[in-house]
Order: sequence, then C-alpha cells, then structure tokens
Amino acid sequence: MNKLGWILLLGLASSFTQALEVTQVRAESQAFDPELGESAKIHFSIDEPASVSLNIYDGRDRLVKQVKQEELAAGEHALSWNGMDLKGRVVPPEAYSYSLTAVNAEHNVTHDLTDLTGDEIVNVSDVRWDKETGLIHYHLERPARVSIRIGLKEGGPLLRTLLDWAPRPGGTQAEVWDGWDASNALRVNAHPKLNLAVTAYSLNENILLVGGKPQSVAFAELTEENSRKKVEVRKHNKRMYFHADQPLETRSDFETFLTLGMDAEKDAEGRWVVSGSVPVRLNVAKKDKERLLERRFEPVFYVDGTFAFETEVGFLPMTWHWDTSSVNEGEHYVTVNVRGYEGNFGTATLKFWVKR
Repeated sequence: MNKLGWILLLGLASSFTQALEVTQVRAESQAFDPELGESAKIHFSIDEPASVSLNIYDGRDRLVKQVKQEELAAGEHALSWNGMDLKGRVVPPEAYSYSLTAVNAEHNVTHDLTDLTGDEIVNVSDVRWDKETGLIHYHLERPARVSIRIGLKEGGPLLRTLLDWAPRPGGTQAEVWDGWDASNALRVNAHPKLNLAVTAYSLNENILLVGGKPQSVAFAELTEENSRKKVEVRKHNKRMYFHADQPLETRSDFETFLTLGMDAEKDAEGRWVVSGSVPVRLNVAKKDKERLLERRFEPVFYVDGTFAFETEVGFLPMTWHWDTSSVNEGEHYVTVNVRGYEGNFGTATLKFWVKR
C-alpha cells in the first residue's frame, strides 16, 4: 500500500475511535422537592468541547424541560433542573427521566438509560399492616413503581387500590390507609381475612423523583407540541399480566361504580333497604370506559365477601339481579370486581339492609 493509502486508512480508523463521549453521568440526589426551593443537579463528563442539553421527560416520554449550556470545554460539568416545565410551572409529584445530549461540529451523541434499565420485578419484603398507626409498611430493594391492592383472602374480592403504580424510592416505606374500601362503604382494617398485595417494578436508573408521595401516576400539563423522544424496542415481547409492559398512561386500575337500578329508601346508616330481586348496576368512569372495553374484562360479584356471580364477557353498563331471598334479614354488602384481561382491576361496594 502506498503512502497515500496508509494516510487514508489511519484517518478512517481515527474517525471511528475519536467520537464524542458523555460519561460519568450521575444525579447528585435522586429525589428533590421544588416546592422547598430544591433542584436536581446532574453531573457528567465530556471528552471534547461541545454544547450539552439536559432533557427531562415524563412517564409518556414527552419533553417536560430542556436545560442547555453552550460551548462547554472538555472535562467535568453539571446541569441543574429546578422542577419547572417549559412554561415555568412546577411539575406534579412523579418520577421523571433525564438524558444528556452533547453536540459539536462533528458529533451528536445522547446518554439515555431509559430503555436499558428498569421495568423489572422488584422484591417487596416485610409487608405488614399496623392498625394502631394506620400505616402499611413494606421494603423495596430499589426504587420502583408500586401497586398496593387491598382485599380479602381465600377467594375474596379486591376492595381497594391504595397505590396505583406510584413511584417510590428504595428502602423502607410507610403508606397511610384509613381502613376503608374504595367506596367508603366497608371498613376492613381489622378483618381476619385482610390481604395486602404489593407489586413493584423497578424505575429506570436515570430517574428523578420530584415532590411528595403521589398515590397514582401523574403527568405534566403539556401541549401536543411537546415532542416525544424516540423509544427503542424493548428487550422482550409484551408479556400477559406483566404491568410494566403496558404504557404508563393506561397501566392504572379502573374507577368503578355500583348504583341501585330501582327506587328504594336508605336507612339512618346509609344502607339501601331492599327485598326480593335487586338490580345492581355496574359502570366505570368515562375516562376508563374505552380502555376497558378494548381490552375486554370480566365482572365478578360478591355478597358479603363471598363469590356470587361472574360472566366472562363484560359489557357496560350492565345490571346484575341479586336474589336477596338467599340471605338472612339484616345488613349485607355487594361488591363488584372488574377484572381486565391485562391485569387491571376495578372495585366498588354497596351496602344494603335486606328486609323480609
């Protein structure tokens, strides 16, 4: 090979080995509260002079904020985010991901761990209910999105979703529960068959926990113009009942209602006074109806915590006729569980006084 050929070959090799890199990326603190004047500081290093952008995304991968610094020298740097969105509003308490993009005349590179980390099952240990303090305790081995569903053991119904995939840091947690079901009809904090089901999926390693402790998923108020970053193909195909595979916008449980489909009076305790065949009508909130019908669901009815009726093909609204002749005179509860085919649930309860 002649001299010109060697020069061209060496130049080509150099172009492959001297790419701009963003390394040593770390958040000074994973959690901060902008309401207290706190900010998140992201440290990083670049090996060539470049302009660097800190990009903040919500759980839909939509851009919430961009913090840009022009003409940084090679070396160590830090960029800060104060918890504000593009319009200067404090974002709701939630988990937000970040990426760093470095650009110079020759290169454009992004450091982003969103699709490389997270969304794996997290071990939850030491789950216990302390009725004296009104706290549910549990321990997470790492930061995660958490679901806490409260129900009854031995085939009993789900009665409440206390945490609906809310973000939590790793470590020991304590959640407040007032002891009531979702409809505020049944107090079960001392029930002998009380069951606490706690499920968790890991958060990405490039996550920032902003503000207090939300009970459910929240998103920043963004316009449609807010760009969505390119999302890479996940490492696996979608798995049935694996909640982390669902988009965060549609992962939540369903807001469910039971109403009485007949004229009746309530007694001083707020119980419907009924007899004979009682029509109990099921429906869900308008915001959840399309998602529930698209995914299909099974409605399951319980009387006093015991299975009573189920149909495999659900429709909305639907009415179940409860034959009260099968129970004694007195107080009774009818609970419905909406069981979505992808593992989402809904629950509601009505209380009755059956008379003879």
